[in-house]
Amino acid sequence: MIYNTVHARTGNLQVQHVDYWPDMDPAKRLVRPDEVIAEIEKIPSVDAFAPRIQTAALVSTEERTFGAMIQGIDPVRELRTSTLANVVREGEYLEAGDPEGALVGITLASNLGAGIGDELVFIGQGADGSLAAGKVIIRGLLKTGISEFDRSLIAASIETIGEAYSMYGAVTEIAILLKSDEDRGDAQAALGDGLRARGRDDAAVLDWTTLMPGVEQAILLDWWSAHIIYLALVLVVGFGIANTFLMAYLERIHELGIMLALGMKPRRLSVLVFSESVLLILAGIVSGVAVGAAVVTVFHRRGINFGDSAEEMFAEFGMSPIIHPLLNEQVLLSAVGITFIVSMLVAVYPAAKAAGLKPIEALRR
Repeated sequence: MIYNTVHARTGNLQVQHVDYWPDMDPAKRLVRPDEVIAEIEKIPSVDAFAPRIQTAALVSTEERTFGAMIQGIDPVRELRTSTLANVVREGEYLEAGDPEGALVGITLASNLGAGIGDELVFIGQGADGSLAAGKVIIRGLLKTGISEFDRSLIAASIETIGEAYSMYGAVTEIAILLKSDEDRGDAQAALGDGLRARGRDDAAVLDWTTLMPGVEQAILLDWWSAHIIYLALVLVVGFGIANTFLMAYLERIHELGIMLALGMKPRRLSVLVFSESVLLILAGIVSGVAVGAAVVTVFHRRGINFGDSAEEMFAEFGMSPIIHPLLNEQVLLSAVGITFIVSMLVAVYPAAKAAGLKPIEALRR
């Protein structure tokens, strides 16, 4: 699932308390992890999972106080499940067995006047209604580019946050990363059935499309936009190839007329013209794939830097302004197949014209 966009990749599914609504105290959305984890480990398509505690607090230094979103994480499991470590811009990622360490949004740290090594005190409300309080030491600063998280997020040890908020071993969510998003439906059904069989009706299995419908709509919009642009590109390429084949035919009409006058049958002449077109198509595809693959390989290693001016725009989506293109076999085969089919269809026209060519008319040109 994609629950927190502070993580560029946070998984495909999430287990939450079934009584979820936006204005509910996050610390009260409890999930007992033991039985849930036992069911998660039965699913072969699960690549990694990470229990989390999501809550809120007032965070203070000696002189300043700000509201913050507290996230208790298991540093080891989180490293496998999300890319939280990739957005640490200063300092270091949390180490296992560091109960006081914390990662803080870079804007929040600036507002608090704090830096690496400084101590923060947090106060909130525990899951049982008691006062939750504790302190953490800043180990690293997070810069996601998403203002909501940069100005409010604090990630610390799940044990430390759980103890401070009287969670008693419970968590508010468990994020699950699958080996492939294609397995999402089967994994969601299997995990839901397993939890119901254990009588765990208090836990809901939600996929990323349910948690973030806006992201799904953006992906669909991008998908259809890409196909419309691709269709327009295919039409342009098709007309270009048709023009090339037709000009090659018209420039050789006199030569083709001589061949007909020497006794070549119109059908064989048509096959000859079509075969030449096919050879040109194959030569173009092979050379195009070779050059394209070489260019993609070079820029995959070096990256395409869109510059500092585009950094903020890319950061809004949790992306780096340096893009590394990847040669995808499915896209490559699709492009080659469509180009080949369109070119073959276009090659039929000059071949048909050659079949109806009259020797006398051709020799006069």
